[in-house]
Amino acid sequence: MTFDEKELSEIFKKLKLNHDSITAFEMHGSLVKACGTQNKTSKQLDKILKDRFEEYREDIKRIPQKEIYRYIEDRNAAGTNGTNIPLPALIWFAVRNQHEDIDKIEAGVFGVTHMYGHRALRFHDALRRVLPDSRPEYVMKELNDALRSNEKLQTKCKRSEWKVEQLKSDIESDKEDRSRINTVMEEQKQLNRRLVSDFERLGGENALSQIEDMKKEIDLLSEEVGTLTSELLERNRICDMISNELRPIEQVSESGTEDRGKSVDLNGMRVAYVGGVESLTPHYREVIESFGGTFCYHCGRCIQGKKEIENLVDGIDMIFCPVDINSRTAYRYIKKACKTRNKPCHFLRSSGLSMLIKELENHAG
Repeated sequence: MTFDEKELSEIFKKLKLNHDSITAFEMHGSLVKACGTQNKTSKQLDKILKDRFEEYREDIKRIPQKEIYRYIEDRNAAGTNGTNIPLPALIWFAVRNQHEDIDKIEAGVFGVTHMYGHRALRFHDALRRVLPDSRPEYVMKELNDALRSNEKLQTKCKRSEWKVEQLKSDIESDKEDRSRINTVMEEQKQLNRRLVSDFERLGGENALSQIEDMKKEIDLLSEEVGTLTSELLERNRICDMISNELRPIEQVSESGTEDRGKSVDLNGMRVAYVGGVESLTPHYREVIESFGGTFCYHCGRCIQGKKEIENLVDGIDMIFCPVDINSRTAYRYIKKACKTRNKPCHFLRSSGLSMLIKELENHAG
């Protein structure tokens, strides 16, 4: 009862028994005969069955051995644990171990399983007649497949029900939105009618043309005011910068250029200043020359390309380049040209005169 036809063939191979050209019944009978005595084959089969039924041992312990045949007859009497135990496992544990009533136990098991055999044959015959195109042995597989399909259908059905509820909710929400939209549209229509009435009262299309002309004029005036304001703010910023930067120059001038010349002297070095505030150019010149250098200025706009910067770097000894007011192209050309020609180049954080003076003093130091 434990092994089907396929498993019988596998066991014959495992036990190295000859199974060529013999039927499943003959293999069954051969194993039954081999188990009639203690031998190598019976011991191996005993171990195979023991390993197969070991997982049910704890559940079987709850059933008295001499009562097992009753559980075979009525599976529901064993409760949840008993119904999960295969019929061959119940027979195995009932008759395998010696018991004082073993003959009675074997007789009870034989009687129950004998009647089970009749029921199984009748059920098999009924299935064979009902399912002429399918073997009755496949019914369980088909039932399991149908059960899984049913579970999938139930899951899909629940999802569909949930989607239906969602759609109902969405429909109700859409109805409420439509009602609100209709209310708003009606209010908008009334407002449009009032606007048309007011428009006609104010002069119609002529008034609208005048309003458009006035809007354009206001926009032009606003743009001019914005431009003038920006220019004024820029001029104020430059004036403040010049005033702030001239203050240290005046202080240095008051202290005398002789003291500065004693501490810092460029000895006629040709110094270039690229970028910065063009209105501060005379003051840049004054600072450089007060340190004993020869001033050269470049606005930072590379009209002639990098060749213009390379010619400038070739003709000077030192270069100062503020990064706040300068051309990115000039910054890149200067950095590369000074590196290839090994010329000192100082990149200043600001275009102020105090920053230039500080870098000149640091260089001299």
